[in-house]
Amino acid sequence: MSKDTLPKIAIIGAGWLGKPLAQQLLSQDYPLTVSCSHIDKAASLTIAGVPAVSATLSEEPQGDWQGLLANKDIAICLLPASRGNHANSPLAVQIKQLLLMLKQYNVGKFIFVSSTSIYQKTNNALAETAPLNPSSTVYAAEQLIQQQQDVEYTIIRFAGLISEDRNPTRSLSKKSTSGHIFDAGKSPVNLIHQNDAIGVIQAVIKQQCWGEILNACSDQHASRQVFYQQGAKQLGITIPSFSDDNSKPNCIIANDKLKQQLNYQFKHNSATDLVI
Repeated sequence: MSKDTLPKIAIIGAGWLGKPLAQQLLSQDYPLTVSCSHIDKAASLTIAGVPAVSATLSEEPQGDWQGLLANKDIAICLLPASRGNHANSPLAVQIKQLLLMLKQYNVGKFIFVSSTSIYQKTNNALAETAPLNPSSTVYAAEQLIQQQQDVEYTIIRFAGLISEDRNPTRSLSKKSTSGHIFDAGKSPVNLIHQNDAIGVIQAVIKQQCWGEILNACSDQHASRQVFYQQGAKQLGITIPSFSDDNSKPNCIIANDKLKQQLNYQFKHNSATDLVI
């Protein structure tokens, strides 16, 4: 795409994933606006070169949604699955409002960042067609998106998100200093690095991959014990201890569809790469 034909993008949520995604897209000349919950943060982002507005969803939309969505081609929803937009309303309530606004402002494409927590956990590989858990926080939101017909969408179900500054190894290590022993040592990890999460979203945009549901998870599925103990050694912190008591299913998130559909190659694809 030439600079003049790049789609205009609205990113809903300027947190751990939204801000670096915006910075990456801006470096490639994509015109965009991000939203955040607080006016002060929106101002500081704008000063830092990331166009931002304050806009939230709760019982009703509040803030500058026109500034966020007007004249945009693609909306990317990065609201945390557990709590939506820092609001009291369930995520599905907020997504229902968002879909109405996408229609109002004629935003034709929608990327919804979901979670592999939507699956019923079993000892099998979990592809996109695996049985779902209706009590998952993202289940109702996904159903709303798939049932509407006003916007083309792609749903990306991310595995556990990790980066150098968001690493569960540290919290496990901290608990281990008091002698805590973790169970499920042999269960596999299902993780994706922040850089690859951004890369997958970019690939969906560039390849105009719409009407799909995609699992996004690294190829790396070391056991919990191997992954977290190796990570602790790399970080130079207390090495957590594990038992073989298995409270977690040995499920692996299958990423074959994403790799085939997008021809995507993961950059962080070893236990070492995922820790840093």
